[in-house]
Amino acid sequence: MICAVKKIPFILFLLCTVLYAQGAQKLTYSIIKELDVEPVSEKNYCGEECGFQLKIPYVKADSVMAAIPDLPSGVSFVSLRRSDYADETSGTKIELWLTFPDAGTYRLRFLRVTINGKFYNIPFKPITIYENPRNMLPQLVVEFDNGTELIRQKNSRQNVKAVFSSQAGTPLYFTVYLQYAVQLVSFYWNIPKNALFTELERYEITKGMLRNSEFSEEKIPVARFEWQPLVTGNAALPEISLTATSYNGSRVELSMPDSYVQIVPPVADENDSSVEETFFAYAFTKLPEKSAVSVKQAVSPDDCRTIATLREKERNELPFGEARKERIAFERQCGIRNAENEPTYFVRNTLICLTIIFAVFLGMAVMIKKIPAIIIISTLGISCFVMMIISAVRLSSDSGIFTGGGIRAVPEETVDAVKSIESGRLVKIEQRAGGWVYVRVGTSGGWILEDTVISIR
Repeated sequence: MICAVKKIPFILFLLCTVLYAQGAQKLTYSIIKELDVEPVSEKNYCGEECGFQLKIPYVKADSVMAAIPDLPSGVSFVSLRRSDYADETSGTKIELWLTFPDAGTYRLRFLRVTINGKFYNIPFKPITIYENPRNMLPQLVVEFDNGTELIRQKNSRQNVKAVFSSQAGTPLYFTVYLQYAVQLVSFYWNIPKNALFTELERYEITKGMLRNSEFSEEKIPVARFEWQPLVTGNAALPEISLTATSYNGSRVELSMPDSYVQIVPPVADENDSSVEETFFAYAFTKLPEKSAVSVKQAVSPDDCRTIATLREKERNELPFGEARKERIAFERQCGIRNAENEPTYFVRNTLICLTIIFAVFLGMAVMIKKIPAIIIISTLGISCFVMMIISAVRLSSDSGIFTGGGIRAVPEETVDAVKSIESGRLVKIEQRAGGWVYVRVGTSGGWILEDTVISIR
């Protein structure tokens, strides 16, 4: 009896603690005023189900009711659910799913709930709906260092217009970006005429690796360029093409926007009276650091003719034969290293024969209906055919050995050279005009006199 009496204060203490805790966890009006119906996800897209939730603490689910909210036109109700939850506190969780027709920010009115027989209007937090990635096509973005930004999407039509003006001979720097794509499949560009054009940097995405499939609006850099138009007039943007994979898996081809830069004559020195009024001359009046180009003469014209002869001989012999070894040794004596090897007629003819043989074998396999043989022979035959075409194109291309000198942006002797190329270099001839030829060396191109190139037959 005495022990039971001693335990009474302890029992009273426990009872007070429980009653205090129950009082502290009671749902009050001040708590209800702080409630919001919140979006479940940070990224929500039009046309897909978007979830909202409302957590009401200290109340069981059977004491709570929720009505379908009044929604704006186009917003559709999907479903509503209530359940008990228990994390840091316990209470009722109301989950609501809606769909939105278009991208934008929506401000819904309120969710009407009944808690223990009393009605409350709980406000919605604003929700931002993004364009559905499955419906978005990749786009090419061009950003010039002067702040000009141009965007091109597939099949988009734009009014051809000048985006800004610049003086002839002034370098223009820009970066090409890719947006709304998971992979860059291919990327190439062509050298514009009447201009100097250099790729300064190529970024990680050009390696063709698949990016994270999670949607992102980030602009991914592809490459950075220096473009220097040399002739006045309307200069179309350089030809740059991309093939990209969209978020829905389709491939899209993109090209540069249909815009141009207005090139104006450079500001000439008032004391300089030597500027000739010719068709091209005004584009080259005293350009800073471009008016004089030193000519590199490392290999004599006779050595250039010897190199051209050895390359012709290399074309007509077996691959890795004596002619190739002799040519490489002679070029090294002249200080030329890592030069491109010549294609050979032997390789082309061998590939032609193999293609014919595989075609005959394929016909026999089809006749006897051997499916595995058809697949193997077709693969080998197509490979030989493709390599044959590549070899034939290389053999038919016009090339030669340059005896050294400067290249010009236009075929005019009165125009100063814009770049010098050392003698002995292998050049690709793209165009002939009178006594001039337009050649490409690496990523650079320009006009040179025809008699400064020794053709390789």
